[in-house]
Amino acid sequence: MTEARITGTERVKRGLAEMLKGGVIMDVVTPEQASMAEAAGAVAVMALERVPADIRRDGGVARMSDPAMIEGIKAAVTIPVMAKARIG
Repeated sequence: MTEARITGTERVKRGLAEMLKGGVIMDVVTPEQASMAEAAGAVAVMALERVPADIRRDGGVARMSDPAMIEGIKAAVTIPVMAKARIG
């Protein structure tokens, strides 16, 4: 049995791109930071385990954020929340 593949419509894809165009996407690590970013006018937030500057300073690597932390950030804001994911 073959299931139909569901993808985002052209309207959704272009709409998100238009919404983010010219705006600021803030790196956040807590729901509180996400709320502050939204209040300051960010068009989206990137949920990260740690901010890139701290990772570089410590000579570490970027890891996938805890899904529970991402859910908390999603619950705290109305703007889009993005996160890195590792498959495999």
